[in-house]
Parts: sequence; C-alpha cells; structure tokens
Amino acid sequence: MRIEKKHKSTLLLFTLFASFYLNSCVSNESLIYLKGNTNDKIDKYEEPSYILRPKDILSIRLNSLESNTATYFNEEQTNGGGGGLVNNTMLYLSGYIVDKKGNIKLPLVGEVAVAGKTLDDVKEDIDTKLEDYLKFASVSVKLVNFRVTLLGEVKMPGQYYVYEEKVTLLQAVSLAGGLTQFANNKKVKLIREGFNENEAVYLDLSNDSIIQSDKFFLMPNDIIYIEPTKAKALSINLGTAGLLVSVVSVVALITNVILSNSN
Repeated sequence: MRIEKKHKSTLLLFTLFASFYLNSCVSNESLIYLKGNTNDKIDKYEEPSYILRPKDILSIRLNSLESNTATYFNEEQTNGGGGGLVNNTMLYLSGYIVDKKGNIKLPLVGEVAVAGKTLDDVKEDIDTKLEDYLKFASVSVKLVNFRVTLLGEVKMPGQYYVYEEKVTLLQAVSLAGGLTQFANNKKVKLIREGFNENEAVYLDLSNDSIIQSDKFFLMPNDIIYIEPTKAKALSINLGTAGLLVSVVSVVALITNVILSNSN
C-alpha cells in the first residue's frame, strides 16, 4: 500500500509539472503584426534617400550607342563573360569604392565627387560629364553594399544583401524567415549607422503606426535585433526543471521497484 501511494505521488507530481509547462506556452498574440483599426487610413512615411559616404561601393554601367566606348567603360565591371549572376564578392571587387575624400574615379570622366549625394544626384553628375565625350549616353548607378543584419528572435539570423533600391522593416524580417514564437514584436531594436554617431531606437511591430515611422524603410548597414519575451527564459528554466523532475521520477520508480522486490 505504501509503495502504491509513492507511485501515485510521483505520477501526480509529473502531471502537475506537464500541465504547468503546457499552459506556459507563448500566446499567438505576440506574433501578430500591425494591429489597428482596419478602417483607418494611414499616411505612409515618405521614402528616405540614402546619402552616400566613404567606403560605399557603387556599380556604374554606361549605356551608349557607341558600343566600343561602352565596352571600354564597363570593362572593369564585367563578370568574366560567363553571363551568370554576379555574386557579392565580384560586386565588391569590380565596384567603385568611395575613397576617404568622397570621390570615385571613372574611365573617361576621371574623379567624381559622390559623398553627401544621393544615387540620383551622382547619375545626373556623371551623365553631364559624359556629354563632353558621347552623345545620347547615360549611366545606371546602383549601391552594391546595401545589406542589413537581423539578430535575435528571427528564424534565420544573419546578414542579408538587398538588390532593390528600398526595403522595409517587415520585408527584412521576412528575409530572415519571420519571427520565432518567443519574439517580442513590441520591442524591436534598430541600430543605424550615422555620419558622426550611431542611432539606436525601439520599434513596435504590433502596431500599424510603424508604417508612419521614419525607420520603417531601412538604410544600408542597419542592424535589427528582436528581443525575446520573458516566456523564453521561463521555457528554458522549465526545461531544466523538467529534466530534474524526470530524473527524480526515474530514481523514485527504481527505488520503489527495489523495495517491492525486497519485500
């Protein structure tokens, strides 16, 4: 009778622990984005223009009716004639790096000041300089080093290159596979590199007002850190406690079997 009571006590303890563990699971509420009144009209924040700075890398391609000149201009940025997609390493090696003085050096036109300007400004400047050499010529100017870093409670943390002129915070999160079940979507930290100092702000992905934020559109080299909820620490602690209870339960059962056999 005494042994049977011990079995029941062990089973009851294990059942209570399992019930507590299951009830502590994270609510799906923490994974809801952009809550708000769906009937409200939200003014979208004006998309910011990135200002170029030293160490940025540009891809510049000449489009001209004079094919020989265009080939010469674009020669340093070809991918070896393979016709495939240029990888990040190739873009780095073949791109034009903005030097410490804020300049790049191009075929035909020589040095061009680009730091402190937008991509559109640089395109206009180069097009103007090319008028002295070519007719009906224009260039395309792309930023090669547009990358963002996502850390914390995302399914695939890492650094991601963006091959578009703009990317939103939500798009960046989707690149990393979305949030984990332990993500605190109300506390997303954005670290942005400035000219003189870095900026760190907290954003709330659960509220649709984020669309109006000047941080909704990301900038090159932005770092996004999604903090975990308190439930994650609780889950880790419960996992450890669960292992301990399991060990104690096994020891208790073995002891009971030994005692019953000795009787």
